[in-house]
Amino acid sequence: MTKEKTRKDPKEYMRIAVDVMRKSIEERGNNKPSPYVGAVLVFSDGSYETAYRGELREGDHAEYTLLDKKNRHRELSDCWLFATLEPCAPGARNAPKISCSERIVNARISEIWFGIEDKNPTV
Repeated sequence: MTKEKTRKDPKEYMRIAVDVMRKSIEERGNNKPSPYVGAVLVFSDGSYETAYRGELREGDHAEYTLLDKKNRHRELSDCWLFATLEPCAPGARNAPKISCSERIVNARISEIWFGIEDKNPTV
């Protein structure tokens, strides 16, 4: 986790998300391209944590890694979330997985920014 004293301009966090996105890992054996996604969770004190697609396990979404794996037991209602790609919506994941959008709502994230809309209509 990176320590800061106050929150920066939102553009700076999106730049960090883009930098982290470049570390994304392609899924093997998948006939379609895996989107590269980076995410930044910013805490009220300005500290932040990052994640990227496939960081801890192949195929895992950046938002899932950030919210469920790295910060599962933290209070996140005063946090900001930055993602380079629109988070997946309900119905986009195979059961029993839940969408990143649902995870964000369940975590009560106070603000979210995403870089681009997902062009996939099923997301």
